[in-house]
Amino acid sequence: MNERLEKICFLPPPMDTPWAGAPAEDRSIQVQRSDGRTVALKLPLFWYDPPWSEIEITSADAIAGAVARLGVLVSALRSDLASTDEETELHGASSGEAISIQVQAPESLPRIIPYRPERYGLSDRDFDGAGVVDVRLAMRRNPTGRFAYTPTEIGRWEATQVESPLAGGGWVPAASFPPDVHGLGKLEGKLEQLRLLAGDAAVFVSMDPHRLNEELPAVLRSQPDGVIVRLNALELSGLELAHCVKQTRAIMDEQQCEHLPLWVVPGAISAADAAKLIALGANAVAIDSWCQELINEVRDAQQNATSTSGYSSLSAPKTQEWVDWVEGELFRHIERFDGLMHAMVYQPPEARLATLSVKWASKLSIPTLNVPFDAGS
Repeated sequence: MNERLEKICFLPPPMDTPWAGAPAEDRSIQVQRSDGRTVALKLPLFWYDPPWSEIEITSADAIAGAVARLGVLVSALRSDLASTDEETELHGASSGEAISIQVQAPESLPRIIPYRPERYGLSDRDFDGAGVVDVRLAMRRNPTGRFAYTPTEIGRWEATQVESPLAGGGWVPAASFPPDVHGLGKLEGKLEQLRLLAGDAAVFVSMDPHRLNEELPAVLRSQPDGVIVRLNALELSGLELAHCVKQTRAIMDEQQCEHLPLWVVPGAISAADAAKLIALGANAVAIDSWCQELINEVRDAQQNATSTSGYSSLSAPKTQEWVDWVEGELFRHIERFDGLMHAMVYQPPEARLATLSVKWASKLSIPTLNVPFDAGS
């Protein structure tokens, strides 16, 4: 996997640093709600926008559960993963299968509620046991470029009949704001309402980065428990990505929100990139690109099975294969991320990163390496 931040390196401790045993490893993060309650999360990693409608519903539930058991927060509604009145593994029900896992399943698997303005597919039961409620103020484009949802997405969320799809089977326009909220100035009340509905969850707001200087301060005034910035909405170079994280953190600090978590959705990254983004000021990083490989494999396998048999009902999901992939491939990325994060514990924040590039050093305010040759730009 290519590294976007390869021009940044992790600094080891200085040579004369006294030896010390590795500190106790604690990967968990704590998010404080505006009412003072604390939400404990297992990892600073999350799967922000899984394309659940692209794969068969049983496979979706198995994959969601397997990823969450590794400590990754997974974004999903019940309607994404199960038919009406059925239970899902991610939302607390046992899958009924003996599946070997790397990490013991906690009482509540780490889960994000994607709270879209239109509330398609949302159930009151989605709030039970959630770790984070993600109030999505960023409009998502469908494959045509419209701000809209695809017929497949709507069909999954609303469980519409094939013969009577919503909007006649066409794309459904996306809203820009919850209908019961009249502008950013009234958003605080909505967030407080959601804290009451999800009594054990932190309530975040997710937004696009296009107008951060104007929109982020307004979002912060609504007192969210955290902010998610969708940096993947822009085609950013590695340097632009790193700088945007630094600048966003700086804006939050200037607004006296130093304590507030900044979560970023960076697009394609490596495990090293994820650790570097946290060293640059993010508090958690989306790993959608790590999981997309599996989604692609599942989708292709289902399409091949359907084309061979002629009937989608005959294409049995290879549930155990998908879970094995999560336990092997995804766990490998997470383990590398964990190792890099653990190594940074030895360093103060200002001494964790450096670069050979004068340009990167200047832009990111990190030191250049003291090496006996001209590093150039």
